[in-house]
Amino acid sequence: MQRVLKVFFVLFTLLPGLVLADKPSDNRAINGMQTGKILWDITLANPENLLSRLNVLEETYEDMIRQKIKPQMIFTFRGGAAGLIARDLSHLDIDKAAAVGQVQYKLSELMKRPGIHMEACQIATRRFNLTEQNQLMPGILLVGNTFLSIMGYENKGYTTIRID
Repeated sequence: MQRVLKVFFVLFTLLPGLVLADKPSDNRAINGMQTGKILWDITLANPENLLSRLNVLEETYEDMIRQKIKPQMIFTFRGGAAGLIARDLSHLDIDKAAAVGQVQYKLSELMKRPGIHMEACQIATRRFNLTEQNQLMPGILLVGNTFLSIMGYENKGYTTIRID
């Protein structure tokens, strides 16, 4: 039984690498690019669904690295998503707090990667009584209006992709 578990463990740990090794190239579209600038416009308020999308955003980051593109990613939080980045989750019921905690853990892990920056819209955070920088997760910058952020970053060459 132990031998079967060891074999299973080895196969399980190798599987992600094997899957990525077989992943097709995106060379036709990205040929000649050195830096990839993406602005993720996040409005999705369902923590379970957002966690799933964050996993895809992380895979996108890894795909850029795999294909020798330097990721430059901005995450903007507005709409209902602004309620998921509060530092204090004590007002949530236990199930919702657990789901939001998973989202926040994933965001914290993503923030550790080079080339990732996160902002929250104060217009949206006001709906959740989050008006001060220290009320948000560490690492997420409170800005006045993410519509202006999006406009500015698009003028700097970022492509906006909505996550809703």
